[in-house]
Order: sequence, then C-alpha cells, then structure tokens
Amino acid sequence: MVQRGSKSAPARPLSPAERALLFYYCLNHAVARCLGCARSYYLSELVADLLSGRTHLCPQCRRDLTENVRSHVYGCSIMPDEVRQRARALRELAQQLVKETHQLRDKADVLIREAEAAVEESRSALWKALKATRPST
Repeated sequence: MVQRGSKSAPARPLSPAERALLFYYCLNHAVARCLGCARSYYLSELVADLLSGRTHLCPQCRRDLTENVRSHVYGCSIMPDEVRQRARALRELAQQLVKETHQLRDKADVLIREAEAAVEESRSALWKALKATRPST
C-alpha cells in the first residue's frame, strides 16, 4: 500500500490549550484547508491515524493538517479578540522558552565536552607522571 500525503516529519501535536480553544470556539466552521485536495474541513471531519499517532489528517489524502489547524486557532475571527491575543501571547512565551531550553542544552553540551577534554588531559598527565617516577627494570 502506498502512503499518500506529506512525507515531512510529523508536526508537533496541538497543546491541550489549543485543543480546548478549537473545541470551544471552532466546532461550527472550517478549521483547515488541504492544499492537495483544495478542500476545507471542519474539526470533526479530520481523521487520525492511531498506528502512527498522527492527528488532524485530511480525510482524502491523509496529509497532516496540524499546522494548518494551529494557524487557524491563532487567527480565528470567531474567537474573541482578547482570547486570541492571550493565546498568541502564550504561544510566543512557549516558543521563547523552547528557544531558551535549546540554548541551555547547547551550552551544557559544550561544558560537558570541555569537562571530558579536561579529564582526558588530566589522565594523560597522570600517566606521564607515573611513567616518569616508575623505577626502571
């Protein structure tokens, strides 16, 4: 069986807050458009692949529409402005935290490599010192 749809890495799943906004404000209108099929879909029309764990797929071609749905959450005209603005602010904060986490992880990796190099240098110096003090036979 040939798998149809997007071959890219699966999209990050919707957060619980994003799903809550969708269910509360967006059940009665289209939330995603599949460019491959040129059709718009309501949330209830999107399908999931339980074996792969992917959700928000186009029912026709199985293209992953998660990012399309996410974009709708942050741009839905039905949603009150205050709710949409708060959702955007939370999303930006989450993106900033993810960016900072990646930066901290990168710094930690550098520190680990430096520590490993220092340990290896100390080990090498210790062996040299031991060989120099070892009596000849």
